[in-house]
Amino acid sequence: VQGHGAGGGALKLADCVTADEAQRFAAFRGRVQLHLASQPGECIGGGDDEQGDGGGGGAAGPHFPVLLHTPCGGEGQDTGASFEMPERGQGPIRWSLHTDLCLTVGAGGAAAERFEAGMPVSLKPCVEGSPGQRFIAPRALYGSAFVGVNLGGWLVLEEWMWVEEMEHKGVHDEWSLVQKFGGPDNEAAKEIMHKHWDTFLTEEHLDMLARFGATHVRIPLGYWIFDSVYDKSDGFVAGGEFYLARAIRWLKARRMKAVLDLHALPGAQAIDDGFTGRRYPDAMFFHEAHHFERGKQAVEALVDLTLKYEADEATSGVVMGIELLNEPNHKYWEGELSISSFYKEMVPRVRKRLPANDYMVLLSFMDSPHVPTAQWLADQRERDPENFAGVVYDAHLYHLFGDNTAPWGPDMDKCKTCCRDTHLLEGMWSRGVPVVIGEYSMSTGFAGWEEDGFERLHLEDQLSVWNTTLAVVGSFTWNFRILLMETHPDKYKEWSVLDLISSGYLPEEGVYASNLTHRCASIHHMLEQECPAFDENTFWTTPCEWQRRVSAEP
Repeated sequence: VQGHGAGGGALKLADCVTADEAQRFAAFRGRVQLHLASQPGECIGGGDDEQGDGGGGGAAGPHFPVLLHTPCGGEGQDTGASFEMPERGQGPIRWSLHTDLCLTVGAGGAAAERFEAGMPVSLKPCVEGSPGQRFIAPRALYGSAFVGVNLGGWLVLEEWMWVEEMEHKGVHDEWSLVQKFGGPDNEAAKEIMHKHWDTFLTEEHLDMLARFGATHVRIPLGYWIFDSVYDKSDGFVAGGEFYLARAIRWLKARRMKAVLDLHALPGAQAIDDGFTGRRYPDAMFFHEAHHFERGKQAVEALVDLTLKYEADEATSGVVMGIELLNEPNHKYWEGELSISSFYKEMVPRVRKRLPANDYMVLLSFMDSPHVPTAQWLADQRERDPENFAGVVYDAHLYHLFGDNTAPWGPDMDKCKTCCRDTHLLEGMWSRGVPVVIGEYSMSTGFAGWEEDGFERLHLEDQLSVWNTTLAVVGSFTWNFRILLMETHPDKYKEWSVLDLISSGYLPEEGVYASNLTHRCASIHHMLEQECPAFDENTFWTTPCEWQRRVSAEP
């Protein structure tokens, strides 16, 4: 909001700044008033008509009211300073005096398709599906956990995400692929890696994700992407950071945000898992001190890179968080070389350079139930509030990997999502610990996902749970894309958001078309009576059966 004083000022688009009082709004009474936290008693409202552009339309004709600071008005009064929020938490914000007029980003008679700071926000006729009229309701109103997508399989390869070149040929991780082509110095290895980095993520992909409703991305990185940590003897091809920086520029052009996730650590933080870059029979990161120290160096290098991007106008304002360690094996929770010791040391070191007002820090935990680690993080936040402010619990919630052992049916997944999964997060929300769903998916581990309408409603149900669980800050589905086999195009398709969209399983504007105001809105009225009893000690593999059958039909 630019300008000050009663009756003055203008509403303009600006980069979100957590501590900016001029970007904080409050709502009260039936029709929402957008209060200015920086100017008590004043609201955003419609004022005198401005000259229209001749485009016309709507009850106000070609002339549209100017948005001004105006007195909020009392009980029962409508001074033009009240609005109707999106029915589903995301969508158009309508002016209460003329509900066919909506807040609109863009000058003239048409809403903008691309957005940048300084663009005016005005009242214009509501147009269904207009990108310039899509807003996210403040969380105090309906809940607005951000919607994100993982960019996995890009800068850290996984065999099942590139079936033709890896899984189909018995190549089990990125290290093995590089060795197959002669090692990191071989031109053939460099060529295949650079071609993959260059083509796996494109601007068109980000455009599709933005239209879908994704505002954030989580970008998995291997430690070898950092020049200060990389060693040729590790066996990886260097040079991925060039493509990461390019992607950050693309994200900025689309007003999207990013979390940089340290997905793979030296020696591997998980056992026999391809996402670590090189499979090991044990998590050697926690066994050998030199691996552990290099992991700390990788975190510092990640901070360096984040600050480098922030200092460059072309990439500033995009990275809003970092993740220190992805899915570490929980048996290494305690000890000298352990998950807890790593977090206790590295969080304060990160916070000295990345302030909490500007950057969240994600910590990944793999225990179940999540109660012990949630309590640990709650204790750290209480004992050291300065360093642990803005530190967020990263929970990964999948309906497979051991949670898919019973005969499958749509009702089962709906029960897990709508009844059980919120209790898997109870350890965090009951202790006031903020949480990000760093990974979840459209996959169930069974055939049947292609049933008519299942994936659309499955997505809506999951997003509605994240959106209505107060501790949840946001979520990232896994994954934006899979390189499918031409001979078996449906294998792993349910993991690929872009392929689900292009194949019609998800609508192009899937998030905006979803009802996120209530947990599992299609059956919200039945949940209290039909859900089985769960609590914070529920395991992520605990079965879920309705007390009385509830149809999962969309």
